[in-house]
Amino acid sequence: MPLKLAAPIEQDFILEESDKKFGNKGTPTIITVRQASQGQHERRDKLYSTFNRVFSGDTFTVSQNFSSIELYRLEVELTLIACNIEDLDGNMLFKFKNKEVTHESFVNGWNALPPEIAKEMHDKVIEVNPLWGTPLPESE
Repeated sequence: MPLKLAAPIEQDFILEESDKKFGNKGTPTIITVRQASQGQHERRDKLYSTFNRVFSGDTFTVSQNFSSIELYRLEVELTLIACNIEDLDGNMLFKFKNKEVTHESFVNGWNALPPEIAKEMHDKVIEVNPLWGTPLPESE
């Protein structure tokens, strides 16, 4: 019998560190992360597509056009499928359509997050997508 694709893994996480740090004593902060598809892996890898090597005499220069933080942002955007974080007005920070975060709401919401929450969210993404490597470094 041939291989039959299974639905991607979806996992709920309570952001315990963020709730503790920011004094949330009510409903826990929960995100749901999905296992990335091959298409999402390819979209992520496009960040690596510009890699310049320049030789000039004895000088060798290597450059890329993205930062690790951009990579982490994209990894969360590609796999976040639910989140109950609210904005300053009590509205959901991220909006979702067909289990995908809308790009505009993600950009606006991500930019509003404290770095500690973004880090914890990314850590959970790596738990579900271990092929993507290591979690964000500790913020200072």
